[in-house]
Amino acid sequence: MPGPNPHELWIDDDDPERPVVWFEQYFWTGNRGNRLARSVKITRRLRRGDWVCRWCGDMLPDYKRADARYCCEGCRKAAARERRKWWTFGQ
Repeated sequence: MPGPNPHELWIDDDDPERPVVWFEQYFWTGNRGNRLARSVKITRRLRRGDWVCRWCGDMLPDYKRADARYCCEGCRKAAARERRKWWTFGQ
């Protein structure tokens, strides 16, 4: 399944207390349901301070899915290696 279009949504976080997520409607149909739902979810995560990578702590890019946890494949794999190491030697 392809990821979201990187040019359909952008984050305006000039005011850290009140971040705003903007999105562009579909060109001809005007359908905005999925993009609206994605922008609402990302806005909630921004307000909670949860729109950061769980491994390195950097902000997630705008083009990531709304339920993304890691900023890149390298961070995801590093976290998985750490979990495997903990499960192997932690028990």
